[in-house]
Amino acid sequence: MKQPWTKGGPSPNPAGRGIAKAAARGTTDVVAYAGFIASGERHGDLTGSRKWLTYSESYNTPVVATGIRYFGNLLSGTEWHIEENKAGGKGARKGVDIVEQGLIQTPMLRPWSSVVRKAAMYRLLGFSLHATSMRRRPDGMIVYSEIEHRPQHSIERWLRKDERAPFDAVIQRTRQSGLEIEIPLDECFYCVDDTLADSPDGVGLLRHVIEHVRRLAVLEKMEGSALVRDMGGTPLGRAPIAEIVAQLGTSDAATVQTQIDAATLALRTVMVNRNKTPEEAMYLLLDSSTYKNPDGTPTAIAKWALEIVRSETANMGPTDIAIRRVELQIARVLGIEFALMGADSSGSYAMHDDKTSTFETNIQTTLNELGWFATMQLGRRLVARNGLDPDTCAPRLVAEPISTDAVETACRSLALITQAGLMPDDPATDVLRGRLRLPPQPERIEIESPRAPAALDPDPEIDDTEDPTGAEDLLDEDDPETEEAAA
Repeated sequence: MKQPWTKGGPSPNPAGRGIAKAAARGTTDVVAYAGFIASGERHGDLTGSRKWLTYSESYNTPVVATGIRYFGNLLSGTEWHIEENKAGGKGARKGVDIVEQGLIQTPMLRPWSSVVRKAAMYRLLGFSLHATSMRRRPDGMIVYSEIEHRPQHSIERWLRKDERAPFDAVIQRTRQSGLEIEIPLDECFYCVDDTLADSPDGVGLLRHVIEHVRRLAVLEKMEGSALVRDMGGTPLGRAPIAEIVAQLGTSDAATVQTQIDAATLALRTVMVNRNKTPEEAMYLLLDSSTYKNPDGTPTAIAKWALEIVRSETANMGPTDIAIRRVELQIARVLGIEFALMGADSSGSYAMHDDKTSTFETNIQTTLNELGWFATMQLGRRLVARNGLDPDTCAPRLVAEPISTDAVETACRSLALITQAGLMPDDPATDVLRGRLRLPPQPERIEIESPRAPAALDPDPEIDDTEDPTGAEDLLDEDDPETEEAAA
C-alpha cells in the first residue's frame, strides 16, 4: 500500500478528527502567462534571463565580491547537527540516523557544506534550486546520491495548475542545445526570499544594490579619465593653416581640406596615438620658423608647435568622496560595512565589533531558514522514502551558531557572571551563557563534607579493668625488671 506521505507532505488526519484538508482562500496574485512570470520590473536589464546576466556582471565589483565571499565562506564552514522529532514516534531515533547518514554524511560529488553555500545564494539572487536524486545502499537504507545545482538563468518558466495553486514545477532550458526539461519542485531543494514579493523567483539583495553598482562604474570611469587627463594633460597642436591655404591659390573647399590634412598629418598622428598607446615613446620633428611682425621682424611665436595643457589635480577629491559613499551604501545593504572600517582613518574596535556582530546575526538568520527548508524538503522526503511517517519521525536540521568571539571575551564574561551573585539555579545564567554561545550550566552536584568517624560501642564481654591487648599476661611477675617496665 502506498503511503500518503511519500511526497514529503503532511500525513492524513487521524480518524474522527473531522478536519478537512482545504486550500487557503484567496491567491498570492502572482501573474504568470504560460509559465513566464510578469514581475512588473520597469528596468529592461532586470527582466527575464537578462536579469541574471546583470547580476553576474556585478560579481566583478570588488565590494560586491567581498560581500559574497564573506557570506559564502562563513556559511560553508558551519557545522550541522540533527535534533530528534519532538513528537517522539517509535522511529524518531531511526529518523535521526537516516538523515544523518543519508544527507549529512552520504558521499556525494559536492558535500553538504558546498550545497549549503550554493543554496544560500537565494538571499542574494532571490532563489536557489537544486535537483535531488536518491539511491539504495546495500543495507537497504535509501540515501541521497546527488544534490545538483540548477542555475537561476536556466529556469525559464514556472508551472502551476491555476492561479490559486502553488507553483509545482519549473522548465529549464539548456543553453547548449535549447532543450526544455521539466523539473518537479517536490523533487528539489528550493529556497526563496519572498519577503518583498510573492514571485517564485523572489527578490534578492543584489536587486537593491544593482543601481549603485552601475553608478559606481560610471564614477570610476570618470575618475580614470580625469586621472589620465590630469596627469598626461591634453595635447594642443598649432599649424600655419592660413599660410597653407594662401599657398594653394584656390578656394575649392575639398582641395583646401585635403592639403591641410596632408600638411598636418604627422602632427595629428602624434596627438591621436598619444591616447591610444600612451606607453609608447613618441617624438615629433617640426619646423622651427616663427611668425613675423608687420615690419618684417621675427616674433617668438612658432608656426608649428605641440603643447600639453594640464589641469589642476585638486578636482579629484569630490569624485573620490562620491565613490566612497556609493561603496559604503553597497556594503551596508550586503552587511559588510565592517570591511570598510578604517578606510578613511576613522572608526574604532568597538564599532567594528558591533557591525561584525550584525553581519553574524544576518548569516545566522539565513542558516535558520536553510535548516527549515532542508528539514521540510530533504529530511521529510528522505524519512518518508525509508518507510517512516515524517510527521513523527522526521528530525530537524539545525546549524550550529556562528562564533566570531574571542576566547578571552568569553572567559571575561563568565567571570562577571560568577561575580554577579546569582543563585545557582537562576535561569538568567543559562540565558547569558546562551548569548555567549556556550552550553547550559551543568546540574549542580551535592557533595557532603567529610565527618569524623563515630566512636565504637564498647563490647560488654570485655572487662574494662583488664588490658584487652593481653600485655599484662606477658609480664613475668617474678621478674623485677619486667614489673618496673610495666609500671
